[in-house]
Amino acid sequence: MIIETQNLSKTYRVGRYEVKALRGINMEVDSGEFVAIMGASGSGKSTLMNIIGCLDSLSAGKYYLEGDDVSRIDKNKLAAIRNKRIGFVFQTFNLLPNISAFKNVELPMIYAGVSKRRRKDTATEALDRVGLLDRAHHKPSELSGVKSSG
Repeated sequence: MIIETQNLSKTYRVGRYEVKALRGINMEVDSGEFVAIMGASGSGKSTLMNIIGCLDSLSAGKYYLEGDDVSRIDKNKLAAIRNKRIGFVFQTFNLLPNISAFKNVELPMIYAGVSKRRRKDTATEALDRVGLLDRAHHKPSELSGVKSSG
């Protein structure tokens, strides 16, 4: 089991009010599975993904990542988990605007201590897989739009 939640809940306090964003979520995700989180606006999809991605904490219940209980660990250990064990792809751009696409892809590997050669190979392969290898040295603002056909 890669991801397991047991009775996961999240409550936010907004002034005098409590907002129950998640109530008793139970789920399991096995290695190799593809899972879609779907629901109406405001139903808690982003909150759930932020908890699974170790970007936010839960209010109640348990969250296990590869069998380890990450429900109650401190911020430094959560940062290490985000660095080494779980990835997160945001719906909106969260790229550093002043560096190239290649450097944006390479940056997490620098923090993880990956060798320069392996970083280069991995970043090149990743950009190639998404059709951006020819734009590797462009900044994020230069990536969208129609490719020239000439």
